[in-house]
Amino acid sequence: MSQFPREINTVTKDVRQVNILFALCYPSTYRAGMSGLAMHLFYSALNARQDTSCERYFRFDTPSPVRSLESGRGLRDNHIVGFSLTYEIDILHLVQMLEMAGIPAFASDRECDDPIVIIGGPAVSANPLPFSRFADAFVIGEGDLVIHDIVDTVGEDKSRNDIIDAIADIEGVYVPHRSEGPVRRLKIDNIDHIFHPTRQIVADVPDGSRHQPIFGRALLVEVTRGCGHACKFCLIGHIPGPRRARSLERLQSIIQRGIAETPVKKLALIGSSLGDMPRLQELIDWIVGAGLQLSVPSLRADTVTQELVSSIAKGGQRTLTIAPETGTEELRRRVGKGIRDDQIERAIDMAESAGMHAVKLYFIVGLPSEQESDVAAIAEMVRSLAERHRIRITVGVNPFVPKAHTRFEREAQPSLEVIRAKIRLVEERLRSVPRVIFEGLDPREARVQAALSMGDESLSEVILLASRYGGLGGWRRAERESGIAFFSVASDTSRREGDLPWSFIVD
Repeated sequence: MSQFPREINTVTKDVRQVNILFALCYPSTYRAGMSGLAMHLFYSALNARQDTSCERYFRFDTPSPVRSLESGRGLRDNHIVGFSLTYEIDILHLVQMLEMAGIPAFASDRECDDPIVIIGGPAVSANPLPFSRFADAFVIGEGDLVIHDIVDTVGEDKSRNDIIDAIADIEGVYVPHRSEGPVRRLKIDNIDHIFHPTRQIVADVPDGSRHQPIFGRALLVEVTRGCGHACKFCLIGHIPGPRRARSLERLQSIIQRGIAETPVKKLALIGSSLGDMPRLQELIDWIVGAGLQLSVPSLRADTVTQELVSSIAKGGQRTLTIAPETGTEELRRRVGKGIRDDQIERAIDMAESAGMHAVKLYFIVGLPSEQESDVAAIAEMVRSLAERHRIRITVGVNPFVPKAHTRFEREAQPSLEVIRAKIRLVEERLRSVPRVIFEGLDPREARVQAALSMGDESLSEVILLASRYGGLGGWRRAERESGIAFFSVASDTSRREGDLPWSFIVD
C-alpha cells in the first residue's frame, strides 16, 4: 500500500502519561468509518480525558488492521478494544481483526492479560445474541452516555474478571451470562445536553480518493437522533428512541466552533427525517448565508418544499434523495410509510426547478403482504418520472431484511429465488429508460444480514468459520461444516410464536 495520507486533528499521547489505552475500531474501510459521526465522537471524548489515549484501527485501506493510525500501537496492547458494528455483516471483519491481533475470538478463551472487547452500534443495540461469544460486553443504545463509566471501571485496580463483573452493573451494558434481568437501552431525552465533537479528523486527500469520506471534506453535524415515524420495517424508527432535535442555537454554536477547529468549508447534516426538524429552513439559510457548502441526507417527500430544496441547492448539493420504499400508496400505507405518489412527484419537480442534477430513489422488495403488482409499480413509477423530467434518476432496490425490535421482527424474508425475481423484474423494465441508473443489493448479502439480525448464540460457530473463509461463499461453507442452518434463519416461520431471543432488551 502507498503511504497513508496526512490527517489533520489527530491526537497522539505519551503512553507513559496515561492509565488507559483505548482502541477505537471500525471493522470495515477507512472511508466508511470516518464517514460516521461515532468515530469522531468517541475519539474526541476519550482523548479529552487526561488519563486516556484513544487511537483508531480499521479493517481495510490502512497500513495495518492491527496497528493504530496514530502511533502504530498494537491492537492487543490496549486495555479496551471497542468496536462500532453498524452493519451486521461486518462481524466477519471484526473477528478477523481480533484473530490477526492475537486476541482470542471467543471471550471465554481470553486470559487476564487480554484486552476487554466491547461492541456497540446499531446492529448489537437491536440484537447482540449472534455476536455474544465474541464480546466481553455490549453497549446497548447510545454509548456516549456510558463510555466514561466504562473507562473509569477499567481503570480501577481490579482483575479482568472483576472489571467485567463491574461493567455488567452499568445500566445499558450487556455482559453475556453475567447481566441479570432486562437490559435497558440507553437514550438521552435532550441531545442539546450531550457532547458533540467539533475538532474532527480530516484526511488531506484529493476528491475521489478511497480515503475520502462519503460526504467529502466536511464537518459532520448531528442535527437529530431517532425518528418520529416508526415505519414497520425500519430499525432507526424503533431502537434509537423518539426523534430528538438539537436546538437551532446549539447547532449554530457547534458549527461556529467546528469550522474554527476543523479546516473545512462544508457541513454534512446527520439525522433521520431531517425535514421534520423545527426551524430547519432557518438553519440551512444560516449555513448557506455564511458561505458554507452543505450536504443533507434523505428527506421524506412530504417535507420537501421549494424554499427548502432551493436553499439546499444553493449550498452546493446537486442530488435529492428520497425513499418511496414501495411502488404503490397502498403498500406504503400498510408498512407505515404514508407518503403519496403526488408528494414524490412534487418533490422531484422542486428538485429540478432548483437546478439539481439528480435524484436518488430507494425501494424495498419482499415486504410482508407485497404483491407482484407492487413490485411492477416501482418500475412504472420510475418510468413515468423519467418521461416527465430531464433529471437523472438513480434507483436503489434492496431486499427486505427483518430487524429485531421492529414491528416486522416476526416476519419471514422471502426466498433467494423470489427476491432475485423481484429485483430482476424492476431492473429489466428500467433497462431501456433514459437517464435511469439501477442499483441493487445482492440478495445473498441480504440473506446473511437477515440471519445475523434474527439469530441467537448458536450462530457464533458459523460466524467464526465464515470469518476465516471470507466472502459470501464462505458463509455457505461455514453452514455446511458447522451443521447450523444459517441461511434458513430468515425464513423460519416459527419465530412468529412465543418469546423472541432479544426480548430481554427493553426501552
